[in-house]
Amino acid sequence: MSTPFVFTNEMDDVSNKLWEYTSIVGAAMCFVALLAIGIVALHPVSRRHLDRVSFRILAYALGANMVFGIVNAVGGSFTGPTWRCGFTIWVLQVTLEMSSFLLFCIALNMQLVIVHSVNGQKMERYYMIGSTLMSLIITIPAYATDQYGWDTLVGDCWYKNPNQSQLLAWQIGTQLFWTLLTVLGEVVTSLTVIIYMLKQRNLVSKAVNVNARYDTGATSGSSNKRLEYARHYKSVLIRIALYPLASCVINLLSVMCVLHATFTGGVHSLNDYHILLLSDFLYGGRAVVYAFLTAVDPSFLAAWRALIAHERSGKSYSGQYGSGFPLSTRDHQSAQLQSHQSKLAVQVNLARAHYDDGGIELANMNYGGGGKDNEPIYDDNGVHSPVQKVDILSGADMNPSLVAISDPIKAADQRPVVIQQARFDVERMRGQKDNEEKTHRRELDKFQRQI
Repeated sequence: MSTPFVFTNEMDDVSNKLWEYTSIVGAAMCFVALLAIGIVALHPVSRRHLDRVSFRILAYALGANMVFGIVNAVGGSFTGPTWRCGFTIWVLQVTLEMSSFLLFCIALNMQLVIVHSVNGQKMERYYMIGSTLMSLIITIPAYATDQYGWDTLVGDCWYKNPNQSQLLAWQIGTQLFWTLLTVLGEVVTSLTVIIYMLKQRNLVSKAVNVNARYDTGATSGSSNKRLEYARHYKSVLIRIALYPLASCVINLLSVMCVLHATFTGGVHSLNDYHILLLSDFLYGGRAVVYAFLTAVDPSFLAAWRALIAHERSGKSYSGQYGSGFPLSTRDHQSAQLQSHQSKLAVQVNLARAHYDDGGIELANMNYGGGGKDNEPIYDDNGVHSPVQKVDILSGADMNPSLVAISDPIKAADQRPVVIQQARFDVERMRGQKDNEEKTHRRELDKFQRQI
């Protein structure tokens, strides 16, 4: 015959200590992460890497989770009813909801920027204001009506209403519903971004095939540019998507544990006790998860590498590119750009009319017009003229002996003009290429600052 389960004081103490210790560790890790962010943000070399909307929202959420961990540790230390128990749970609920809303805003911002081409930097203030207001609006009524305090069912600071139906109603209306709503929002926005990128990729592939077949020369619109930028920062976007994903998993498990404790009316079996411990671990250890995600954020890592390299060499490691690139990617792009510029060959087409000694106009002399070197050119009467076609390459020294005109005196006078004009055209076309590259980099940096 099995022994009936008894929820002992020792079990209650283990539950409280688990909640308390995991909260202390989470709060300490959040503090260290915020301190590290502050250090790299003070230096201009590394500060530019942190210029990203999602990272700033993560930093705000990290601060909320640090406070959440502190009040969790305080709440886990109480062993009986006290007014501080209710106030602690109210602060806990405020920071919990704020963290959930902020992490949902990260997923929402990705959809607004990538799918709807909204400026994420302009929306940042609304994310902060909205998350703060919603957290206060949701939790103040429960605190004002004295719903927070010592929960006799589980022996912790939580909701204290003795009526189970009213207790469940308050939990759903002031916590569980909004937590599940943010989870649903994170899932919907993430799926929207994924589906949009897949559809756009298929459309771009079809458009490229049509252009190649019919040579239409059509160019992609602004939405395709956004897709190109999103592909460029694919690894960064995947890392960013981890924040709402982690929030989704933790919140779902936490809601299930709370509902189980409410419906069972306390701890009446070993299974109930294990679920209670899981709930304590989730509430106490969620700050640990967000601190770890911050530590592996690509912008945060790039900022620290830039700062360390600057201190070692006395030079900025980030170079001339904007913030947030993974360093290996930026260096690779720089090498490609320099190699491409060094090999740039510009063909200059010039046309000039020339005359023989009798005043008869000869065929136009073309530079870079195609054909082989020393190809003979004839006038309208079929008389051979010693004019050559010359290819002029950027960065190459001009050889005046290559230019042959029927009148040597005119050739001597006109050769400097031809050379000067050719070099001018080469530099102009090279400048246009450089401007296009700079514009493309600026657009990439602008996109990354908004995500």
